[in-house]
Formats: sequence, C-alpha cells, structure tokens
Amino acid sequence: MFGIMNNTHNIDVSGYNCPIPVLKIKKVIKTLKKGERLKIIATDPMIKIDLPTFCRESNCKLIYIKDTEESIFCEIQVL
Repeated sequence: MFGIMNNTHNIDVSGYNCPIPVLKIKKVIKTLKKGERLKIIATDPMIKIDLPTFCRESNCKLIYIKDTEESIFCEIQVL
C-alpha cells in the first residue's frame, strides 16, 4: 500500500470514496515521525475538502493538492 523513500511515504487510495481515503491516511500518519511526508494518490474529489480539514485537525501540514484528469495528487508533512 505504501513505500518508504527518504522519509517520504506513499499511499494510493484510488477507487475509495469518502471517508475511506482519510481513514487510511490517518492510519499511516500514526506510524510517521515529525518531518516525514506522505504522498497521496486519490480519485475521490472529496479529498480536496477532506484533506485540508484533516491537516487542520491533526498535526500535519498540507504541502500541495494537484488535480489531474486521472487522479488527485497530494502531499502532507507531519509537524
């Protein structure tokens, strides 16, 4: 589901709809240390609303959200 590369982790939640992507992201974030990043690939447009809310409510910083025709690419960092 996710890999480790230079303190950057990856998770693909494509095909899942709200609230599953954020629940899966939350589970991974719990295993990360301060400063580590999580790159996310999603297909549910709700991630563009849910992820900023999740970051405000947790100890994370939203780095970016990039929406393409195929997927939504995001990155967050644990503070």
